[in-house]
Amino acid sequence: MAGAGFKTFSAGEVLTAADVNTYIMQQQIMVFADATARDAAITAPAEGMFAYLKDTDALMVYTTAWGNF
Repeated sequence: MAGAGFKTFSAGEVLTAADVNTYIMQQQIMVFADATARDAAITAPAEGMFAYLKDTDALMVYTTAWGNF
């Protein structure tokens, strides 16, 4: 779920697949060779996603479109 927010995990708490997909996967910077690879991998980006492009050394953020951070 895009935009689920932030979750602080407690010691001993069970990490579920839903937690990984909802929180951890959306709270990271994904790395791609170029914009073409990014667009092929992320077909439905959500606002607030970040991606780093190796070919241009650019950190990108998605709002209503991909743009430089």
